[in-house]
Amino acid sequence: MTPFASAMARCARLDEDALAQKWSFRDKPMDVRYALYRTLEDTQEALVSAAARAHPESRRILALAQRGFGDLRGLLIGLPDDLLDKAPRPGEWPVREVLRHIVWIERRYAVQTLYAVERADSEPIRIPDARLPALAHVDVSGDVAAVLARIGEARAETDERLGNLAQAAMTRPTMWVSYDVDVRFRLHRFAAHVTEHTVHCEKTLGALGWQATEGRRIVRCIWSLVGELEGLGASAAARDIEARLVERVASFARA
Repeated sequence: MTPFASAMARCARLDEDALAQKWSFRDKPMDVRYALYRTLEDTQEALVSAAARAHPESRRILALAQRGFGDLRGLLIGLPDDLLDKAPRPGEWPVREVLRHIVWIERRYAVQTLYAVERADSEPIRIPDARLPALAHVDVSGDVAAVLARIGEARAETDERLGNLAQAAMTRPTMWVSYDVDVRFRLHRFAAHVTEHTVHCEKTLGALGWQATEGRRIVRCIWSLVGELEGLGASAAARDIEARLVERVASFARA
């Protein structure tokens, strides 16, 4: 787990009493709650600056998927292993299986979309099934941080492949399920799919009796915006935000 992920996991455990503990901002008394909201403000400022720059449409669309992935990370970071593998009801997926599905579909969508961009006009619009990643090859072993890291790797591969498409590629024809669509439609599916299964995970955890702390709710907001920064290619700004949060969390113990 990275230092930022570790700090976020710690923040996700903070309840109302912990958030009300003293923290200093510019040598004046505040509380730990504001330390998190200050990080949110820092991230908003960086995101407004990054979003004002010129980006290909494909990168702006995929930044929404990275934002959705940030929300998923905030929801699940630090989740105990017993909750990762417990099904809410017989026949329903535990969270680990939901995450396996997310990795698999991320990779399939990327291959299908890239095929639509690169295929010759003489090739079929639908990609042959043999060229698609197999579910059996998706590894989601380990704790939740390890599984989230694998989703992060898959998302980074998607952004590398599809984040700088020419505008003409956006209307290339392709298929989604049995529908005739275009590349733009497919790109928007990435964010929608991550969000769909973030909700799925939240429902599953709720059925298991798990409730998010106030700290985790704030963490989700922060990580969503950090994710969008990453998606827009503002990696240096994202790492700066992460470093500030790590230092603030370290300061809690010194307060």
